[in-house]
Amino acid sequence: MTSAVQRRPGAGVRPGALLFLQATAFLSAAGTGLVAPVTPFLAARFDGEPAHVASAVGLLSASYSLCAFLSAPALGALSDAVGRRPVLLLSLVGSAAGYALFGFAEALPLLLLGRAIDGLTAGNVGTVFAYLGDTTPAEQRARYFGRIGAMFGAGLIAGPALGGVALKLGLKAPFFLAALLTALNAAGSYLFLEESLDPARRARAMSWRKLNPLSQLSGLLRLSHLRPLLTVGVLVTAAVVSLQATFALLAKDRLGWGADAVSFAVIAVGVTDVCVQGILLERLARVLGDARVLGLGLVLVVLALATMAVVACHASAPAFVAAIVAFAGGEGLLAASFSALLSRAAGPAAQGQAQGGHQALQELACVIVPLVATQLYAQVGMGAPFWAAAAAAALAGVLLRASVVAAPAAGDGA
Repeated sequence: MTSAVQRRPGAGVRPGALLFLQATAFLSAAGTGLVAPVTPFLAARFDGEPAHVASAVGLLSASYSLCAFLSAPALGALSDAVGRRPVLLLSLVGSAAGYALFGFAEALPLLLLGRAIDGLTAGNVGTVFAYLGDTTPAEQRARYFGRIGAMFGAGLIAGPALGGVALKLGLKAPFFLAALLTALNAAGSYLFLEESLDPARRARAMSWRKLNPLSQLSGLLRLSHLRPLLTVGVLVTAAVVSLQATFALLAKDRLGWGADAVSFAVIAVGVTDVCVQGILLERLARVLGDARVLGLGLVLVVLALATMAVVACHASAPAFVAAIVAFAGGEGLLAASFSALLSRAAGPAAQGQAQGGHQALQELACVIVPLVATQLYAQVGMGAPFWAAAAAAALAGVLLRASVVAAPAAGDGA
């Protein structure tokens, strides 16, 4: 096991650590890309009625997010107290176990249990961003967050491609492959990733209050300079998750696509993520600034969601693919730029609290939004969740200016 590093805050992330954080992001996204396109088709094996499948997909997504909401603030606070590396290891081991159980499941309750285990240990993304917050100067974080985002995109390319191969062995094979990749990720993190948080900067004590997600969130929301920005983040999450919960259903029901075709759509998302976050984001952030890049991402997301709503009424595979690509580009721009804004606003003493608390807010939205989106899809119409998501993203754009004005000013003095 490697020893913890003692680094001056903002001194820069070590090249070896950055390489492994990128590998962690890649493998985490590859696992997601392996299984996400297959989940609606696996749920359909238990009940093929489209409305019931939509409800099952919403329930599976909500169960993961509820457990992640309960655990994310505690994992963020724990990473502030004991370091980033142990929390990352815990998250990866839990995800591997959840994927494996998902593959073994023969009934919906076991699928729910697999998602719950994965959710309870879902701290890898927030921990990676907190690691970078420990080791990078504030003005460079968008660039580093963009690099991590690009590796997520690359994982989304590789995951569905591997899943397409694994599907030849059966509908459950992608889940076992995801478990294997995540376990390898955990083993590599244990062997090669150094600690980023200097013991002198760690939280002095852990209390039960810090393990309570509602207490953690109330403490985070008392930071008035972060509230407007966090509101924007929740609305963005609602828009993104609504599409994620329903786009495979739309492809299956309106376009007649199978799991392999949906996997290729996810590959298109990954290619776009790599191009946007790996090539364009750094240049756009330098020219426009994080806030304007975030606004540009929101415009693309709104246009993509509106196009999806039109496809729900008038089936068009080219329009569907165009919307997926536009959505991926917009989401790629806003994800890294938002994380950079939040990191700068939080200040050096609360990176874990801010990133973990934001992840908890995201997961709380993810508990509610998939249930609402899939019920809108099943009960109101296929286009309804996409129109609702477009409205949420547009409202986030309206609130963005006030959020950016409030957050950096307070954060600078943190």
